[in-house]
Amino acid sequence: MTTPSELSAMLREIGLETLNVDIESEDASLEGLTMERLKRAMQDAFDAGQAMRQKESIEANLLFWQLMESLPDHVYFKDQRSRFTCINHSMARFFGLSHPDEAIGKSDFDFFQNEFATTKFDAEQEIIQSGRGWHFREERDIQSDGSEKWVLTTKLPLRDLNEDICGTFGISRDITKRKFTEIELDRQRQLLETIIQILPCRIFARNTKGEFLLINEEYRNTFHIDARENVIGKKLTDLRDNEMARQIEVQDAEIMGTGVPLINELEFTKGLLNVGRWALSSKVPLKNSQGAITGIVGMVMDITEQKEAEQKAKAAGEELAKKNHQFEAELLVARQLQEQLMAIGFDSQPMYARSGNTWELEASYLYTPSHHLAGDFFYLIPISENRLGILVCDVMGHGIKAALVTMLIRGLMLETPVLLAEPDKVMKHLNDSLVKLAEDPEFPRFVTALYTVIDLNTGNVRLASAGHPAPIWRVEDNSGSHFELCPVEDIGPALGLLPDEIFKGSQFELTQKTELLFYTDGIIEQKTKQGEEWGVENLEETVLDHESDDLPEQLKAISDELKESAGAEELSDDVCIVAVRLLPN
Repeated sequence: MTTPSELSAMLREIGLETLNVDIESEDASLEGLTMERLKRAMQDAFDAGQAMRQKESIEANLLFWQLMESLPDHVYFKDQRSRFTCINHSMARFFGLSHPDEAIGKSDFDFFQNEFATTKFDAEQEIIQSGRGWHFREERDIQSDGSEKWVLTTKLPLRDLNEDICGTFGISRDITKRKFTEIELDRQRQLLETIIQILPCRIFARNTKGEFLLINEEYRNTFHIDARENVIGKKLTDLRDNEMARQIEVQDAEIMGTGVPLINELEFTKGLLNVGRWALSSKVPLKNSQGAITGIVGMVMDITEQKEAEQKAKAAGEELAKKNHQFEAELLVARQLQEQLMAIGFDSQPMYARSGNTWELEASYLYTPSHHLAGDFFYLIPISENRLGILVCDVMGHGIKAALVTMLIRGLMLETPVLLAEPDKVMKHLNDSLVKLAEDPEFPRFVTALYTVIDLNTGNVRLASAGHPAPIWRVEDNSGSHFELCPVEDIGPALGLLPDEIFKGSQFELTQKTELLFYTDGIIEQKTKQGEEWGVENLEETVLDHESDDLPEQLKAISDELKESAGAEELSDDVCIVAVRLLPN
């Protein structure tokens, strides 16, 4: 814009050139001035004024467009029909245009979804009609591609040179990122507020003056406060004016002074309510963004019910331990009784001996239950002077139930002494009895059993199996001596599964020195360190390696080899083995 000094200098120059007069001089005279010279001076002054106005217009226009292009905000002008007449580059980029001219003649309906474009159009028409606009209004826009945008808008009426409204103009700032941040912060604040209010512990925040900034619903309920807002700005001593409140204020001041938090402090105290309760407390300094302490935040959890439950549980545990100790002692007695019943007839080695007219028999056993009471057992039954019955059973499961079934089977064997010499009939008798009991869901579902009768006069061996592994025996032929499975021709189902089942027996004759090994599946199904079953083959090889040993030493060797293969001192299942060695007289 031309300054007054520049205008004076221009007029002085015109006066000197056209009138030959220094108009700034006090002695200047217009004598001899002709009309022609005066007209030319006036024309020169007019032309100079026009040139000045043109220069000023160009400069103003240049400044306007420099401002338009440098502003990061969106600047726009619209006509009375809300069509764009001018926008800056920032708004063009907002619309996804390559140049501002591409928006000329278009409206918001070309860039926004119909709902939002209509709202803008109606607002602008109201501005045109009323002559009143607005400043700094947040607006949410959904663009035609579906993307959400937020802008901070100032929109005003546009007037022409006659001061008549000819449209609208405005400036808006893209605040999408800031708005999304605000929305997310508000969401997180609401989430945090919700969590704080539903937590079953008392939460509070106080400033450095000890005045409440926040309490949650649990705090309000505990102290019977009408509304949380009634506490804000008050001190703890305003709620409870007692010694405990004053002690808490002193503790809070120390934490805020030192910056050292209090974490999970457990104490039994009467507290602010003057009622003895267990409480778990934590307090930490409240800091601002610069790290300065501005207050304290705390949490108090009433754990009285938990502590009382712990005390009851402790008392119950002690009582249970006492009863468990008694139960363990009773189980030990029951186990000793179970083993004593199986050991009847054995000496301390343990060895059992019996002779007939033709054959001599010696026996030993290895019995290692995996629990206090086992479901595996054996029973040596003298049938007559020259005949011996051997029963080996495996009841499903362990513990008291399985042990009681073993006692039941032992009793069933003695019910019908006339059948003891016939293994197939013994199996049927046991099965018929157990089938009835198996209807009880608490009863073990099945029992495997092998019953063998050895006649020491004739060398005849008769046996019947109910789902039980066949024994192995020593055989000597042209290839030498070895152990193999006994010739059991028919193996019936486990006891207690099928009613009215008929069991078939097998028999063979003794012709030479031999050894029979009866066992339950715990020994052959034991897993080795490689995850495989130990199996009958390993059992046969181990017995063969120690066939010349006395039977107790032989059984101990089997146990040691089994534990070595399993890589464990304690086996996963009951182990029950009965070794019978038969020698001709």
